[in-house]
Amino acid sequence: MRVVYALSLLLLLYLSLPAISALMSLSPAEISTIDPSPVLTSLLSATLTTAIATVLGVPLAYRLSRMEGKFRPIFEAVILTPIVLPPIASGLLMLKLLSPSGLIGSVSDLAGLKLTRSFAGVVLAQLIVASPFLVISSKAGFDAVDRRLEYASRLMGKSEFQTFLRVSVPLARKSIIAGVMMCFVRSFGEFGATFMLAYHPKTLPIELYTYFLSGGVEKASAVAVVFWFVSLLFVLMLRREGGRVA
Repeated sequence: MRVVYALSLLLLLYLSLPAISALMSLSPAEISTIDPSPVLTSLLSATLTTAIATVLGVPLAYRLSRMEGKFRPIFEAVILTPIVLPPIASGLLMLKLLSPSGLIGSVSDLAGLKLTRSFAGVVLAQLIVASPFLVISSKAGFDAVDRRLEYASRLMGKSEFQTFLRVSVPLARKSIIAGVMMCFVRSFGEFGATFMLAYHPKTLPIELYTYFLSGGVEKASAVAVVFWFVSLLFVLMLRREGGRVA
């Protein structure tokens, strides 16, 4: 077992040492110069993205779980593709669709709704990258639900929607909560798609990139350290709240 402990400690050190080392080399003055607005933008956009992904993704996960036939693997592949695809590629495809010259962007632009270089663009970029995590996790939860309980609910006169809300969702709640947590943290740390589609207002990853371009590694280190600790704090909070609900 000593070998197991040693290997575990080695990876744990590898994951934490870069941030700790960077923190030790920074002064409080360097950290105090960081603009807090990108943190707020990341927090607000990730929260909104997660809410939208939950409202749309949980029903989608349920339908996929209950779907049968040859089209199910195709739908699952479509959902999984943004996870495999580099985020910057997803952002480029979104930009093609939502830019003022794009299929949807041209219509929204006429209506005065700007979908690029805006907060809406940030949310849309996060949504395409992060929502698949929620859908896949929720689907795993629905797959594990005993369908006999759903059939019993229907026999008692409950509608399919009532059964979904009162039977299926509560039984799959742990997987749904896990998906919500993954969606939020993935949205909070999203860079590639946001860089292509929005850029402004700046999220924390975009701010880190800006600092790196203007001042190199030394200037960007302070933002990276703040990013790491804020992410760590959010993960701990989400796990705590998720454990309470579950």
